[in-house]
Amino acid sequence: MTKEPGSTRPRPHNVKTESSSSKSASGETDTRSTKSSSSSASARTVKVPISSHPRSTTPYCPLAKTAFIAFLLIRLLSALFSNIVDCDEVFNYWEPTHYLQYGYGMQTWEYSPTYAIKSWAYIQLHALIGNGFNFLFNHDKVKVFYAIRVIFAVICSICETLFYRSAVNNLGPRVGRYLILTMLISAGMWNASIAYLPSTFAMYTTMIAFFYALKPVSTTSGGRIYRTIFWVGLGSLLAWPFSAAVGIPAAIEELVLRTAALKNRFERIQRLIVGLIFSSFIILTPLVLIDYIYYKKFTIVSLNIVMYNIFGGKDKNPDIFGTEPWHFYILNGFLNFNFLFFMALISIPGLIITYFVDPGRISSTSTAGPIYAYLYLAFRLLPFYLWLVTIIIQPHKEERFLFIVYPLICLNSAVALFLIRGWLDRILVFLSDGHLPYARARRYCMKFLTTSIIFICGIISFSHIAALYVHYGAPMTIYKHFYYVEIPSQIAARQLQVDLLNNPINLCIGKEWYRFPSHYFLPEGVRLRFLKSDFNGQLPKYFLEKTYVDLNNVTKLSAEREGTWTIQEGFNNYNLEEVDRYFNVTQCDYIIDLEMNYTRTVSDNAHEESYITQTDHWSEVICRPFLDAENSNSITRAFYLPPNAWQKLKTFISYLPSRLTNSVAFNTLGNLKWGDYCLLRRKDETELINVEKDWTVIPNIRFYVENWYWKYINM
Repeated sequence: MTKEPGSTRPRPHNVKTESSSSKSASGETDTRSTKSSSSSASARTVKVPISSHPRSTTPYCPLAKTAFIAFLLIRLLSALFSNIVDCDEVFNYWEPTHYLQYGYGMQTWEYSPTYAIKSWAYIQLHALIGNGFNFLFNHDKVKVFYAIRVIFAVICSICETLFYRSAVNNLGPRVGRYLILTMLISAGMWNASIAYLPSTFAMYTTMIAFFYALKPVSTTSGGRIYRTIFWVGLGSLLAWPFSAAVGIPAAIEELVLRTAALKNRFERIQRLIVGLIFSSFIILTPLVLIDYIYYKKFTIVSLNIVMYNIFGGKDKNPDIFGTEPWHFYILNGFLNFNFLFFMALISIPGLIITYFVDPGRISSTSTAGPIYAYLYLAFRLLPFYLWLVTIIIQPHKEERFLFIVYPLICLNSAVALFLIRGWLDRILVFLSDGHLPYARARRYCMKFLTTSIIFICGIISFSHIAALYVHYGAPMTIYKHFYYVEIPSQIAARQLQVDLLNNPINLCIGKEWYRFPSHYFLPEGVRLRFLKSDFNGQLPKYFLEKTYVDLNNVTKLSAEREGTWTIQEGFNNYNLEEVDRYFNVTQCDYIIDLEMNYTRTVSDNAHEESYITQTDHWSEVICRPFLDAENSNSITRAFYLPPNAWQKLKTFISYLPSRLTNSVAFNTLGNLKWGDYCLLRRKDETELINVEKDWTVIPNIRFYVENWYWKYINM
């Protein structure tokens, strides 16, 4: 456990502080380990008052209520303004949820009963929440989408608050303070906190598990390890089975860290076995029963996932969806956490350095030995390393795989910052040679160091968040315009009789299929259709829809969801193209397309026509700028600054030695190329004039911000 000079907090009952505590002139308690002159387990505590004016130096830490409010505010903003960055989130989670709620939606091969590697229990949980909001918002599906995201924000805030308070109580108030700041400012937590993904759910359960795992091993009961096993098990069995790896260090600690009060290793093994059996039973039983209801067969989905990912065989494993180099997660970690990620990487090496240069920084008089405190802390830093190594060695890599340990990245970086602060203190003590006049300067130097690191990391994170919103936010805007403005106005003006089953409006997408934000953004009566593009893999198809004829002889969707257990033709686990997915463009009523003005391959390719330029057939309804990432500066596209700020930065860099700035990245700094992300309407003899925008207020706060922004930069 960490022990910051001057911190006052409850000590775990099996850990004693063996130290000589003295009040330094800087006002911080300088704690150093001493050797007991007695052979007994108890230690003498010698207080050496150096300062005649002692003062309270317990670092300020927000109360749980204050922390929750801070977390909730940031997560709510994320729920309203974050883009969907992963098509897997849409087609594997939002679409099945939409199917359970409304009776239609897209099905991927993973939900075919033949493979059954996605759990309907996880989907049903969210569909129940969505049904409540659907009633509350009078079937406004966009509002239902954002309301579910708001629930994610609330749940994440609760988990973060528990995680933070456990860090304060068990690792010290200064580490706790650094932890809350790093979680609030990180772009990674901004993106992951409200994503509808199993890895995000596993991130929630990991934080709750560590609420218990950060505590020391109990000498009287197995409550700590039982609860840790349960929450890790819930995340792995309900969401993603491989997330169980983060609980391995806690299990090992339960077996190897011994104290005088608990030396019986069999008792600890018994705790683990009982915890595993009990947790597996109470979690798997309802999961298997719910999945049986939907698949009409008994299956353990988490086991199916493991079998597919590890024992799938050649051409039947995740590698067919693409592979990345080993440093993929290093780059990704820097984008989402910048310097905090590198601090997390050095947390255990830093702990080793501290043990030799400043051993009193972390001290204990546990009967297990003076090294116990370092081992105690090391076991809490290990899960991040274990998970990082686990996913790095896998050829198939995706950003969401790292979500599980995003809170642990913040924890490790907070501990590293605590240790670095101690190193600086030691250096300043050495330089001042014990002179009291330097004490205040020492205190200000340490405050300046920690404040500067947090501030710089926060600015970089905010810049990355803004870049994602400004550069890639067009699809969400276009689809909301389609939902709230275009379709209602066209139906009203043309007196159209739209019917999902017999006379739908066909919205077609080609190369932009993976940016589709789900049927929650399509009004009732609109069907999604796929056009042939360069993508030659397997696209989803509609779930089987059961219908019935009512008393008015109108065909309607049944409340029964036969599509969950009916095996449809046209699915494979090789990611091979299925041609039955494609639609004839002549039958499209609308097309959403992206025209990259600086990328010639889009217009030259026969499978990816430039519909925007076909003005004889299509009229432009609304367009928004969308970044051409391939032809833009790599630094500028990742971090947002106003254009004039990039120019000033470029001017400043030009004064540096040419050997430091002679690269393409610096020479093109600030250069961005833009495309047009457009909604197109088919031209016909009844085409209407453009309809004035009439945004609804909720949840269209984003619209006003976007419209103001684009007017501002075009001035």
